[in-house]
Amino acid sequence: VTWRGCTVTAREGGAVAGGAQARLRLHPPNMAQVQARFYTEDRRYEVDDTPFSVPAAAEVNDLSKVINKLLEAKHANHKHADFDFLIKGQFLRLALGKHMELENISTEEVVEIEYVERYSAPQPEECLFHDDWVSAVEAQGEWILTGSYDKVAHIWTLDGQPLMALPGHTEVVKDVAWIKKVGHCNLLLSASQDQTIILWEWNSEKNKVRALHSCRGHAASVESIAVDNTKTKFCSGSWDKMIKIWSAVPNEDEEMVDESESRPRKKQKTEQLGLTRTPMMTLSGHNEAVSSVLWSDTEELCSASWDHTLKIWDAETGAQKCTLNGNKVFNCISYSPLCKRLASGSTDRHIRLWDPRSKDGSLVLFSLTSHNGWVTAVKWSPTHENQLISGSFDKLVKLWDVRSCKAPLYDLNAHEDRVLCVDWTENGLLLSGGADNKLFSFRYLAPTSGDGA
Repeated sequence: VTWRGCTVTAREGGAVAGGAQARLRLHPPNMAQVQARFYTEDRRYEVDDTPFSVPAAAEVNDLSKVINKLLEAKHANHKHADFDFLIKGQFLRLALGKHMELENISTEEVVEIEYVERYSAPQPEECLFHDDWVSAVEAQGEWILTGSYDKVAHIWTLDGQPLMALPGHTEVVKDVAWIKKVGHCNLLLSASQDQTIILWEWNSEKNKVRALHSCRGHAASVESIAVDNTKTKFCSGSWDKMIKIWSAVPNEDEEMVDESESRPRKKQKTEQLGLTRTPMMTLSGHNEAVSSVLWSDTEELCSASWDHTLKIWDAETGAQKCTLNGNKVFNCISYSPLCKRLASGSTDRHIRLWDPRSKDGSLVLFSLTSHNGWVTAVKWSPTHENQLISGSFDKLVKLWDVRSCKAPLYDLNAHEDRVLCVDWTENGLLLSGGADNKLFSFRYLAPTSGDGA
């Protein structure tokens, strides 16, 4: 195998052909060497467990070519695949020797290098035009729910077709959330600067919507809402520094309002306002606005605030369980039940990863630094424990793998203005909305093995 003027040869019986314990050596002229053994969890791409003498200057694409040549020699029908490489759980992003030097890995011993199939770059799919800034997005199944500064929540198909507008708020919509789907009946929420949250029922078959409840109790803009795993409660965070817990179970005493109703004024009032609902519990403890809330467990909440703290709460008693301290405003948080880590985005450009269950929860596990503006949105992948996306005032959406915390996997630069919200669907769509009045979707396909970079 010829590579960069080097030759890969099989010695001591030829591991490529025969599988004996052989030593494969790359022969570059006058170049520092690193002893390496390559392995993978993906059985389709296994090569013989043979130590290599690899040039220290080798980079990811060089090593990927070598793995492919070895696979071609082993399997006549091998189709080319691009690979990424990990050393002690960290992706290789520099020349091999430089990476080992920075990570204090000895070059005197054989280094174990894992390789995984590389994810291809996300591909742009749709652009959903709004009349004003897109402040919130959440996908469920075959639909996308957005909130906008036009004071309206919107329901779309995954391919960008508008299905329903939900006017009812008197100010900007700041967040949206699906509660659950039962047959053709879909329950959803919209939160607004008008200090209310509206609980809606949308019949997807008849494409009719009604406001069931207007949730009142906050004294300022409602910035964030989140539904619990049981789909019976939701929480809200507000500019009034408070967190409130509400019932998500609708009152069944109302009738569906038909769009052909002959009394439009009465119909409009019923649809927009619904029955007033008050909170079940109020959690007080933040000193500044609450910017983001989520459920980290059935009876556990997490909140982010402009007071530079993240707080974990017992949702049953309302008591604070712990406080995670930062040194800048927190704009957003996301929790992954897969890796049980909390990701936060701040005004200092950094994304930080926390373990809320560690004895010392104030310790930051990793920092992801690449944005050049406020990080306004973070979202863990629902299917991959190591991956998340982020959005920022720098107009960029970044796709990260926490095994490569020094740089993102990809930058998505579709937006012409600040990014305000992101989401990640179960079927591989990345969504981002911004101050350019657009919601973009990107198709992101994982390797068939389910692992990768």
